[in-house]
Parts: sequence; C-alpha cells; structure tokens
Amino acid sequence: MTEFGSSTDLETLRRSGRGKIVVLGVLIAGALGAAAWTFLRRGGTGNPEEAGKVLVVTRGTHVGSSIVLKDVGFETGEGTLPAWVNKAKDEVPELEVEGIEAVMELADRFGWGFVLFESPGEVDFSALEFEGGPPSIPADAKWAAVSVGDFAFPHVITFNPAPSKVLRDGTLPMLQALFEQKQLAALRKPESLAVDQLQLRDKLEEALRRLDQVPEAEKMAEKVVRDLDQALAEGERVEPKPARVGETLESLTARPLADGSVLSIGRTLEVVTRDAVRADLDLGDREQFLVGAAMAEPSARVPCTSLAEGGVEVGDWRSIQWSDDGSTALLSTLGNGDSLWTLDATKAGACAWTKQGAVERGRSGLDGPAVLGRGGAMARVGFVDGLGVVSVTRPGEPEVILGMLESTVLSQLVWIDDDHLAAIADYEVDDTAWIAIFSVRDTTRVVVAPAKVAAGNAGITQLAAIPGRASLLAVGYDGRLVRIDLPAAPAALLANPPMAPDVTPLVAEGRPTVHQVDAGAFTSKALTDSGNQIGDLAVSRDGKRATMTVSGKVVDPEYLNDGEIAVVDLESGAMRVLTRNALDDDDPVFTADGRHIVFSTRVQAPKSDWTITAARIIPVE
Repeated sequence: MTEFGSSTDLETLRRSGRGKIVVLGVLIAGALGAAAWTFLRRGGTGNPEEAGKVLVVTRGTHVGSSIVLKDVGFETGEGTLPAWVNKAKDEVPELEVEGIEAVMELADRFGWGFVLFESPGEVDFSALEFEGGPPSIPADAKWAAVSVGDFAFPHVITFNPAPSKVLRDGTLPMLQALFEQKQLAALRKPESLAVDQLQLRDKLEEALRRLDQVPEAEKMAEKVVRDLDQALAEGERVEPKPARVGETLESLTARPLADGSVLSIGRTLEVVTRDAVRADLDLGDREQFLVGAAMAEPSARVPCTSLAEGGVEVGDWRSIQWSDDGSTALLSTLGNGDSLWTLDATKAGACAWTKQGAVERGRSGLDGPAVLGRGGAMARVGFVDGLGVVSVTRPGEPEVILGMLESTVLSQLVWIDDDHLAAIADYEVDDTAWIAIFSVRDTTRVVVAPAKVAAGNAGITQLAAIPGRASLLAVGYDGRLVRIDLPAAPAALLANPPMAPDVTPLVAEGRPTVHQVDAGAFTSKALTDSGNQIGDLAVSRDGKRATMTVSGKVVDPEYLNDGEIAVVDLESGAMRVLTRNALDDDDPVFTADGRHIVFSTRVQAPKSDWTITAARIIPVE
C-alpha cells in the first residue's frame, strides 16, 4: 500500500493540479474569446430578426402602408421617422443615438427583419454603414428596404426596380424593395428552402402572387397589342388590306386635306391593368395633330404645328369640323370657343393653316353644327319662329338668312358650289318631303322639288353634292343610292325655275318666294339596289365616284350589322366593297387626288371594356 506523502502521491497531486489549471485556463480563454467575439461583432441585439417582420417609415404620404403589408402576410408597424425615434427613446432608455440610427436600434432590439423607408431619395442614410459603401439611390426608387441586425452587417439596402408601365399597383414597389433582400428573395425558389423558410413562404404567399403579376401583366399587354393588330389586319378578308394611318397604341381619326396630305387627330394610349386579368387603357392628355402623306408609314408623320400649335389639351377639347375638300376647319375648344382655320393648298403637304379668327356660336334655333364650305364659308340650318331657315356667314361679311320656309324642318344641308346650298325639307303640315335649293347671292327665292325626283322615293334620308356637275346624290327611303340630275346649273335653275303644272310661286311678305319646280324636269338614276343600309356619303373631288358605308345581307351575309366601306361609280353604278370584316367601319373620305379612301374603324380592345378608333386608308383602284 502506498504511504501517504510518497513521491507517487505527490506526482499524482501535481498532475491533478496541472490538469485543473489547464482546464481552468481553457475555460477562461474560451470565455475571453467569446466575450471578445461578442464585443467585436457589430451584429444584432435583443430578439432574433424575423424576415416576416417589417417596420415602415413613411413620409406621411402613404398612410396605411402597413395595412397593405399585413394583407399579404407581413407583421408590420408604421409611422413617420420622428414618431419611430420617439418610440425608440421610450423603449430603450439607455439609447445614445438619434434619427435613423435610433430607428434601426429599435428594430434590432425587437426583432424586426427589415426597415422600409418611403421616398428614399429624401432620407439621410449617411449615419448607417452599408455593404458596398454609401448607397446610390435610383431616381425612380419609391421605397428602400434596409436589413436589420443579424441579417447583415454592414446593412444591406435594396430598392424597388423601375415601376411597371403596365401593372398599375401602387403597393408593388414596397414588396419589390423587400423581396430584393436575399432572405425574402430566396422564397421565390421553394425547392431549396428549409422547413422554417417554407412556413414563411406559405405565410407570404399572397405577396409572392402579387409580385408574379408583373410579368403576367407585361405578357397580357403584349397580347392585347398583338390581338389589335390581328383584328385590323388579318381580320380583313379583302386584298389589298387597309393600312393604318396611326400606330397600334393610338386612338385617332384622320382627315384628307386639300393639299394632298392626311391629318390625324388623336391621343396616344398605353395598355395597363390593375390585376393582370382585365386590361385598361391610359390615354394621353392631348389631342395631337400629325400630318403625313397618304399610305405613308405612321412613323413618318410629323406634327402639324400651324394648326392650334399642333394639338389641344384633352380637358379643353370639344370638336373639329371640316369642309368636304379639307380646306377649312372649325376648331372648338372650351377655353377659346370656336375658331375658323383655312389651309393654303398650294403648299403641297405643308399643312399650312391660317387662323381666320374667332367664330360666334349660332344663336338660339341656329346652334346646330356648321357646314363648312371653301374659303371659310359656314352654313347652319335651324327652326326659328316656325320657319325653317339657313344661316350663312363668311369671314368679314354679315350673316345672310335664307329660306324662311313655313312649318318646314331642314336637314342634311350641303354646299353645291360656293354660292348655292341644298337641304332636305320636311313639311310638317302634310308630312311631305322635298329637296330645297338656296342661293347665297339671291336671297329672294327658293326652289323646291318633291322627294320623288330621287327615283320615285317618298322621302330622302341623306344628301350630298357632286362637285363639278349639276347633280345631287340622295339615299331614298327604299335604301337605294340615287343620282339626281338637275334641269340646269343651280344659278340658272333659281333664275328661271321650270314650274310644276298648275302651281304658282308661293309669295309671303318679308320672306323669299318659293318656286315648286316640275319633278319631270329632273332625271335620276338608281346606282345601287335596295336591301342595303347606306350611310356617310362622300364624293370624290372630281365628281366621278362616291364612297359610303354599307351594311346588310346583300353586302355581307355573315356580318349584318357592321358597316363596310364601299365605292360606287357615279355613271355606271358599279359598286365595290373595299372592306370585309367583323369591325365597325365608317366615315370614309377621299384623298384630294381621289386615289385613296381614309376611314375610321372601331375595334374592341381585348380583355377590356374599351373601344379604340383606328384611322385606316385603302387604295380605290
């Protein structure tokens, strides 16, 4: 047995002591190392940071942002920077920092994963240290997300990308800024997530769905444009197909001008959506005037700055009216009223407009649309004191009153030439219909002929003049287009009217004498068959052809109600339908040389309630 105090025991004791000292030294060193690591590591304090917790710092303009974030699964709080600083001082009495640093300290203490700042361009981030150095804030950044505590140090700051031009959701930039942070960006790839991350992903499923709407919206907008193009091009069943006057994303009408060019009047538009399901249109705020050659590419158009400086603000816009030959325009705005403009047609394609001056609105009973002639002449029909009257004004000349036909309603007023007009006259006493012809130079007489001069019709629905000849075009009650040849030129007809048998002129004191001419003195030719509906008559400037909209079973058995554009020879009556589609085409007008027809087409924008007006042009030959 070993004695107490033997060398063996002493050695054992020595070894035991050394072991305790070594162990103690290791423990002390470990503790010191841990303390040093904690001291040196400038990371999080307080509760662990959670990626699903967001503290929102607003500028006071987006009140309710926290509600939006809560709706998509985040735990959040909201306040202005001063409010959060005061909160930090209340919650952390020993706080020694101010401003943005105080907010970050508060977020760190209570486990907020990110602090979201509204309008970061207006926030001073200089007190914080960021990964990669001081941040460069994009010009279109609406929100910035800053990582808190354990998530990263130095801080990581992320911004929303450029806002989508299609998806109009003001809440998206908040989510986009947040999901640029790596902890949240990882949730978009569920195949590589841990269990706790999958749980967070489930919680933020609605936020992820909202983010996915951005590419969905972009694809939808592209499809809307493709479908519009297809409807306006591939939807035509004729050759050649009409060409577009404007771009796909424009809503406009077009008007051929006397100088040979084509003027478009319209607004740009963008396809937008609020939910990536239904499309909406965001229209420009200005009616623009652009001019180009017939059949030119839409991109070749240039601003027509001589006409109202190239356009009118939408809020000020009312309308624009044209003379048949495109040499005169009556522009109506809310701010400046009506103004008359004339075109210098000798300057081919120059769109050289001159403002003639302001125009007074028609007085009571004569306040209908003006019918423009060349050189600025304007005519209106009205019903004043039981009389059907025509008012004519020219720049610098007094008003002239024509007609004064008792118990007669005038409509479809047209200029035959610079000095003569014609209108449909419905006599209310016996419901008979007439054609009335007036002279601006001789106000003492009116010539009237019964509607039956239009190939036996009891009434007329439309009237047009044929330039260069003593003839009119009419659409009768039976739906046929009829050419009516007058017995003489208008001036001669009024000077020596061939009176109907047993009829004497109607004389009334203070009013023009009414001459009822013999219907047999007129000749007529039906140019189309019955069975069609005809509208929007317009005649070429050489008087050889007319264009119109036609619809009905005879024209297109498949689409009975939509109008098609047709052209008819005024001598032979040969008619050709130039468009065949399921769209609504109308308002055709010949170009100055008569070689093309410009018209409007209304097309439904897919996935929306909007109808777009497209201007198109097609060759006649």
